[in-house]
Amino acid sequence: MKTYSIREVILNISEMPDSWFYLPDTPWTLDTKGAFSLDSRDFPPDSTDYLPPQVLSEGWKETLETPIIEDIISNVNEQLSQPSVENYFDAFKFYYENDAFKIFKI
Repeated sequence: MKTYSIREVILNISEMPDSWFYLPDTPWTLDTKGAFSLDSRDFPPDSTDYLPPQVLSEGWKETLETPIIEDIISNVNEQLSQPSVENYFDAFKFYYENDAFKIFKI
């Protein structure tokens, strides 16, 4: 499966697969590479073939789905007039850790 940096995902979310984004179980940077799963509905119920191979071989973990990442980006755009890729990344990490949108102090 194709891998993408978090930066690529944030800056090109409309071009990303509509599925779960998996990342290594290590501290993330904008250059950390991850992969999107395939649609699990296309596989038998007991199959893991829809997962990026790194999930089983390297312990990558499920983070957020594409629609949630889109919502995070929209939320940042509503709060900040000129958001940076770092603002989006902070909001991505915050949502993953807290299941909530980050409130930026302006």
